[in-house]
Amino acid sequence: MSQLTQDPFATWHELAQKTQEMWLDSAFVFSQRTQMLAQVGMNPSAADQAEITQMGVEKLEAVGESSLAAWQQIGVMQQALWSRALQQNQAAIAMLTASMASPQAALAAQQQYSNQLLNPEPFTQASADMAHAILHPVHKRTTENAERLREND
Repeated sequence: MSQLTQDPFATWHELAQKTQEMWLDSAFVFSQRTQMLAQVGMNPSAADQAEITQMGVEKLEAVGESSLAAWQQIGVMQQALWSRALQQNQAAIAMLTASMASPQAALAAQQQYSNQLLNPEPFTQASADMAHAILHPVHKRTTENAERLREND
């Protein structure tokens, strides 16, 4: 998972790479399993039945884990939003207080307030972290399945 000090571009780039890897692996897994289903037809072996069962179970697990990760990240984002609102409130109070002191202090406080108000980095990072958290369970299973099915070839 990425950190708040990391470059948001690098975070989104990493997400794009993981998504591409997942798509390629899922295409391979899909083709392998479709071929297996076509070959076994109406008489699957115990190993085939286990693979068929695993297909359904792993999807339910991944959806559950992704949903949980989304809810956890929503909580993190809400906390970040409240913290951001508090910071902006404090900067607005500082700006008002400084406006009564001197024009230089008022200008400095206004610049600080504008910088806090216009800085999208925390939200960009939070949304990237959320996307990573949601993708992780699906990516993990897809990659594991692709590796396992390549070994069995």
